[in-house]
Amino acid sequence: MSGETQTTTTGQAVAAGCGAPAGGADIKDAGTQAIVQGKVTKDGAPVPVGYARLLNAGGDFVAEVPLGADGGFRFFAAPGDWTVRVLAPGGISADLGVSAATGEISEFEVAV
Repeated sequence: MSGETQTTTTGQAVAAGCGAPAGGADIKDAGTQAIVQGKVTKDGAPVPVGYARLLNAGGDFVAEVPLGADGGFRFFAAPGDWTVRVLAPGGISADLGVSAATGEISEFEVAV
């Protein structure tokens, strides 16, 4: 996994080779969406290089975003139970079960 980023015409950072904005798309409030977001940390510091994957209840891959400079990520998910899988250099891999509900932002920290 490379730490290279590019900037879109709107000024949003994206990981080289990936069309998703680093950290996930910006939001103001959940509205009618079910949002799963968080930050990845190691020893209390952000992990800025890596990816967060969203897996459905059956363990199937649904989406992936590169981590933001602050270790952040965000998914717009259907209501229900999900797994967030974090992958980062150095063999870092962590899974966390989360729930998403319409109109709510489910936020958490993944300490690796």
